Amino acid sequence: MDVRTVAVANSPKTSILGTVAPNLPMPGQQYDKIYLELLTNAQRLYFNQLDRFTQGLLASAGGGALKFPYFSGYQNGHTTITVGINGSATSVSVASTAAFASAGFLLIENEVVQYTGKTATSFTGLTRGVKGTTAAAHIAGVAVTEAAAVAAGSSAALTLDTVVSSNQLTCTVPSSRVYFNGAGIYNVQFSAQLLNYTNSEDNVTLWIRKNGVDVPASAGIQQVNAQHGGNPGSTIAAWNYVDEFIATDYIELYWTSDTGNTVVATYPPGTAPVHPASPSLILTVTFVSAPQA
Repeated sequence: MDVRTVAVANSPKTSILGTVAPNLPMPGQQYDKIYLELLTNAQRLYFNQLDRFTQGLLASAGGGALKFPYFSGYQNGHTTITVGINGSATSVSVASTAAFASAGFLLIENEVVQYTGKTATSFTGLTRGVKGTTAAAHIAGVAVTEAAAVAAGSSAALTLDTVVSSNQLTCTVPSSRVYFNGAGIYNVQFSAQLLNYTNSEDNVTLWIRKNGVDVPASAGIQQVNAQHGGNPGSTIAAWNYVDEFIATDYIELYWTSDTGNTVVATYPPGTAPVHPASPSLILTVTFVSAPQA
């Protein structure tokens, strides 16, 4: 192994380069001083490379040379209305539907809308004012974001639509499944944006499924407040879970709502002040350790 330090953006970065053991000279039948010198020199050069590798790895920036398995993704579908609609419209024209599922739920201002189909620039088959909200008119330019909903007494997987970065973990979006390509102990962490537009509190339960089976002791229950002052009750549920996985394992994040009225929804980007969108779901997976012996 060889370690070299390279200046990147005014900051040193250590990179580990692989090496191959030297080809040692073949000995003769009798003692030969030249052969011994060649042998010693080859071993010295190789041991020097190993020393540089060890010294670089133990340096303060040595860990920066290592690359571990990881995954980061989110659900962040958002667009804007291009033609205003009234409170009874059954379709809506938008800038793009590319980041949205073929059917599901939308959040338009304070109205949750269910849709059954889409084109490249419209949502069709709308059912207005669901999940305790009221149908209303919306003007062009208003934000439309993706939402997830579940009926009371049932459960569903939360879906990702964007992979930010990954190494040895894969998710073919849109999908609820993140696959592991290597064995190890991993830390699974998530945050989910929960919104409740009704006048009653709700409890939402979230948990992890591994290969289609609920992971024991992975669930958590989050209370979501009732709406107030014209704004929805909102909270972000977030926790982590450490477990051991092997290659071909996959995980999903499942949820249920006691009342069936809470939605997991994206808040659009802000304009006053300017801020990024608040994704409905963020999921990350980081490698912790090699598998247990």
